[in-house]
Amino acid sequence: MQNHSSNSAQRILRFPGSPPSATQNGKVAVDLVYQAAALIRDIESRSDETAKYAQSLAERAVEKLRGAEERIQELEAEQRATQDCINEANLLVREAAEALNRERSRVKACEEQLRELESRTRNAEARAEQSESAVAQVESAIRTHLLGQR
Repeated sequence: MQNHSSNSAQRILRFPGSPPSATQNGKVAVDLVYQAAALIRDIESRSDETAKYAQSLAERAVEKLRGAEERIQELEAEQRATQDCINEANLLVREAAEALNRERSRVKACEEQLRELESRTRNAEARAEQSESAVAQVESAIRTHLLGQR
């Protein structure tokens, strides 16, 4: 009998706009549940892939950040070393400038002494010429007075 009723149910024609049978509603509901489950699995799969990709991106970003931090530390160390060299060079320049100023003072003092010595030399030469002239006059006077020669 059931066979007969299922055969007759299959032979029933449906007109457009007529309500579906309970069996069809059940099949549609089950199909919708399977479709929803498939969609959920697909969403979960995509979610897992997205999470893995995000994790990979985060790990790469952390590695890049670590590398950048290391480079920053290296550059800061280089900067400190360079600044130390600059400070040392500045100290040497200041010391050289002080030594140059001392040498300029010594040269100036030597030049002043040289001018003084040149002046004294000129005065001594003038006095020597005067002395020679006086000696020549004395000799001439001696010759004239004592020897009667002229």
